Amino acid sequence: MADDSNVVWVYNPSFALAVLGSVLYGIVFLWIFYLTVIKYRAWYFTCVVIGAAIEVAGYAIRCYSIKRPTEVGPFAATLSLVVLAPVFVAAGNYLLIGRLIRAVLDAARTGHKVFGVHGRLITRVFVLCDVISFLVQCSGSGVGSSSEWAGPTADIGVKILIGGLALQAVAFGFFMAIFGRFHYLAKRKGLVAADAPVGWEKVVTAVYVSSILILVRCIYRVAEFAEGIEGYAFTHEWMFWIFEAVPMLVAIGVFCVWHPSACLGRDGAKARIRGKAAEMVDSEEGVTEMQSSRSSRSRR
Repeated sequence: MADDSNVVWVYNPSFALAVLGSVLYGIVFLWIFYLTVIKYRAWYFTCVVIGAAIEVAGYAIRCYSIKRPTEVGPFAATLSLVVLAPVFVAAGNYLLIGRLIRAVLDAARTGHKVFGVHGRLITRVFVLCDVISFLVQCSGSGVGSSSEWAGPTADIGVKILIGGLALQAVAFGFFMAIFGRFHYLAKRKGLVAADAPVGWEKVVTAVYVSSILILVRCIYRVAEFAEGIEGYAFTHEWMFWIFEAVPMLVAIGVFCVWHPSACLGRDGAKARIRGKAAEMVDSEEGVTEMQSSRSSRSRR
């Protein structure tokens, strides 16, 4: 680290760990990109691919910033990218809950509802919360960066950023409650549809792992920014790697192991529902043809 009063880092960051983080996130990005875009063409899940790409950029810029510790721009960029990337990963979890509800629960007995709310509406509400959280965090990051994260303007930016992170944490808390209820209905109440896709439990496990880690990371970030730049979390690098880097790496990587489209298909539950509707139409047409044939024979 340069012996300079203008150094922007508040601790001596490890270049080796930054390189390792860039490599590991790069591997996970290429893996999830291949599965989502090339193998399954699951466009609904590209938000997670975007989140992984932003993580790679954030850690790559961290490497650059460590070698140029007096430059504010790269430091602000790596901070902003790593803070904002999880929003896209969270959106992937939100998009999955509605698809899982429609794919797994018996429509005749549950109406594809949890706590009386349809799965499609649940997804929309949480995605809206995610968008608002993203915009608030972007605003806070923009305000803080405009003053190079120093002075009264930076304090305002931090408070806005904390608000966005807190909103994300609260939304994820409610999301986990609803997701737990869905899992209870499926496992304890025995309301699984007869044609539920094989392996849906693996997707549920992936969502649990990813969501819990994102929630832990959100709580850490709120505490970090609430303490301020001179707080323990901001001034000790190990906190960043344990509560930010590792959780988000696993939160994305778990979908590489259990990709939702391997179970739910290219379009999630929508393809299965369309297929089921088509089968019902074909069946009804077949019954009509049989009845018409019988009627014709009886007249003869």
